[in-house]
Amino acid sequence: MYDQLRQPNGLRKLLQIFQRTDIPIEKQKVLEGGFGTGTYIEHIRHYVKEIYGVEGSDEGFEQALQKIGNATNVYLQLGNILSLPFSNDSFHVYMVNQVLHHLDTEPGYPNLNVFLRESIRVLKPGGVLTINTSSKEQMNPHFGVYWNYKYIEKAVRAMQARFIPIDELISRMEKLQFADIKTTIPSGKIFQEQYYNYPYIALKPNFLKGDSVYCFLSQDEIEEANARIRAGLEDRSIYKEMKRAAERAAEIGEAVIISARKPS
Repeated sequence: MYDQLRQPNGLRKLLQIFQRTDIPIEKQKVLEGGFGTGTYIEHIRHYVKEIYGVEGSDEGFEQALQKIGNATNVYLQLGNILSLPFSNDSFHVYMVNQVLHHLDTEPGYPNLNVFLRESIRVLKPGGVLTINTSSKEQMNPHFGVYWNYKYIEKAVRAMQARFIPIDELISRMEKLQFADIKTTIPSGKIFQEQYYNYPYIALKPNFLKGDSVYCFLSQDEIEEANARIRAGLEDRSIYKEMKRAAERAAEIGEAVIISARKPS
């Protein structure tokens, strides 16, 4: 169901970043941390020499195995990206896609520091880390880029707290001596096209499985949110909100990619 609702945003931009390294992309050894159902791996494996993945979810791991089939250059395993099962200086590229907000539940984002230290450890000298995440601005329930967030403000505020501000993330990377840090707004969309054209999708139970923000709501709160959506459908104000969100997404994008290099 996750793949029916979401798509791998930023793929083209990620490949462009990979190509900026000193090693040709077809010779690169790549790692993805927290690969979910393997959507990014399934696409990127066609461009690189080898791609490895570590995932904490049994369900995601099994779906990814089915997706890649008999691919001979893909190596997946269950594990924890805060303690990667690889030796130092192993990869030319390490990428994480919409994962950082799952690392910390405490203020101060202590696990983020662990993640960054592990990242720089497993990267080869000159290797590249890419972090695909979202900004607090993009997630704002009233002025952000996701139209349904207006109707679940409590959950969105809780989720927003899990996303470290981009400037603070960059500051922590600088303290660990990451170099050539760049911020890019990828084009494209995170959700499948039906999300942007068919507001009734937000009333479907399976829709909730495509966005972890809903885990912050009780069943009663979900029903209250659905009532607000139905009211918006009835008076057609929901279509104005969808238009506003689309226009905002055109201005600031739906995600942010931070890339950086381990010093040679």
